[in-house]
Amino acid sequence: MITRTRPLTRQLDLNLLELFDTVWRTRNLTAAGEQMGLSQPAVSHGLAKLRRAYGDALFVRMQRGVEPTPFANSIAFTVAEALRVVRGTLDKPSFDPAVAQRHFRIAMSDIGERFFMPKLWPRFARDAPGVSCECLSPGLAELQQGLASGEIDLAVGFMPGLGAQVLHQTLFSEQFVYLARKDHPRLGRGRSTGELLRTPHVLASPPGTRHLMSVERVLMSEAVRAPIALRVRSFLSIGPIVAETDLVSPVPNNLAGLIAEHLALRLITPPITLPPFEVRMYWHRRAGDEPALRWLRELMVEMFAGE
Repeated sequence: MITRTRPLTRQLDLNLLELFDTVWRTRNLTAAGEQMGLSQPAVSHGLAKLRRAYGDALFVRMQRGVEPTPFANSIAFTVAEALRVVRGTLDKPSFDPAVAQRHFRIAMSDIGERFFMPKLWPRFARDAPGVSCECLSPGLAELQQGLASGEIDLAVGFMPGLGAQVLHQTLFSEQFVYLARKDHPRLGRGRSTGELLRTPHVLASPPGTRHLMSVERVLMSEAVRAPIALRVRSFLSIGPIVAETDLVSPVPNNLAGLIAEHLALRLITPPITLPPFEVRMYWHRRAGDEPALRWLRELMVEMFAGE
């Protein structure tokens, strides 16, 4: 047998519960009406509905004001707590980085870790000392699922194809340049830049990244036919490999600058057009208004937009 429950809104509404709470606290119908912006007849009508709903007088008129009945006293705390909980659902949560304890999970490639984290972490340490962070490199399906479930807070890089529920914002546009060792025997003075394309290449294709596909398509086209001698999974291994061999490699410009600082490498502008790509932030639509994630996105824009 199914027991049908009468909808609560047909017996009470929040306005009536608030009236009960206000009368219970003030012990005065006139004062309660003034606090709630209600006329005296409206207060009396509301109390009549409350009495019918509870089957109790609730408040008894005295010489000065009213006094609650024992039943009214017995439910007063529960009503006040229910109102507090409901009001709490209307309060927008906030994020104060100075005192917040928050663990962020950010998806990015090895390039992203090398480029973003040395700059980002000092800001975390200064402005949000209670924040910790974990970098991940998931595949496309795992990234989609992680953003949707909240297991991953933010993704940064070039990650198309995440679906309509994933929002994005561009931070900057990235170009490819070549890395070669400074004393490369085939790329000295007087040599044609076309020689660069005939030099054996090393390419990196980190898991979860897709921008190298378009670069490879150009390099392996009939018009170019660049020799691909070695493929590795991490861009961070490109620098040492190129520095100690005669291989060359196209890498994103920002990373190339960082690598060349520490190794005897030179940057060469490609003699052909290699497709640029946009470095973006990605987040799921459902988490768009979460204050902590909004703070993180705003920080990323402040620090890296237009790099």
